[in-house]
Amino acid sequence: MNNWDDYRLLIAINEGKSLRHSAQILGINHSTVSRRILALNERFGASVVEANQNGLLLTTVGEKLLNTAYEIEKLVSADKQFQHANSISLSGSIKLSLPPAIFQYLLFEELNQFQQMNPNVILNIDSNYDIVDLDQCEADVVIRVSNTPPEHLIGHRLFPIGVNFYANKDYLRDKKESELNWITPCFEKAAPDWIKHSPFPQVKIGLRIDDLILRHQAAANGYGMIRGACYIANEFDGLETIDNSPPIPLQDIWVLTHPRLINIPRIKTLIGYLTNVLKTKQSLIVGDNY
Repeated sequence: MNNWDDYRLLIAINEGKSLRHSAQILGINHSTVSRRILALNERFGASVVEANQNGLLLTTVGEKLLNTAYEIEKLVSADKQFQHANSISLSGSIKLSLPPAIFQYLLFEELNQFQQMNPNVILNIDSNYDIVDLDQCEADVVIRVSNTPPEHLIGHRLFPIGVNFYANKDYLRDKKESELNWITPCFEKAAPDWIKHSPFPQVKIGLRIDDLILRHQAAANGYGMIRGACYIANEFDGLETIDNSPPIPLQDIWVLTHPRLINIPRIKTLIGYLTNVLKTKQSLIVGDNY
């Protein structure tokens, strides 16, 4: 396995022994734990976790992977201790700009951890979809989803966000195509081009909602179908892909700063931290678990 979240899942199952307790350890709901267990077993090609009358049990394969999980946890802990030991040399403020969905579903806990590890750094988080201007000092570090960020900025290009077509698991049941709706962002033109390449290119648009997260919520509530980000849809228990098509790569994630800032220790530390955290979530972001 190459996803730290899978190893965290095994540790939580070993310590929690049940769906409920494992979910509490991970800070997620038990349905998400159940879904991740199924995905792990399928992806690994062997039974890693089994359920019995006493709760959850790691198989022989799972026990071997658990040993690796604890070794990785030690390395992560050592890395955190090293960063904490050196945080005294890091001081000053950083303004980070990033999209709300990435903040909420991928970096919420991790940015809090960064602040705790670097108490002398003042981290100001600007979470919106506006394109800030680093040349005008509107931010020090940005996370952008784009295929063409400004060429003069410096940082890391990661991987594309995976999208797919989603609806509530009961939405398509016993419905004629004429009764279906798409939920889209607000567009001036009749329909976004991606509908033409969807499983239902002739279906009309119902709700138009600008907010990305609320579009996922509306689909989970059964109001229509969406093209959604895999990492967001994963957080809504009611959402399922409307067919078995693989995810579609959209735009790349970038972690960027201005050339004049790259050698400032606190800026370099934050960029490295964000890059490493996002890499551990690559499978979730690109949609490998669809």
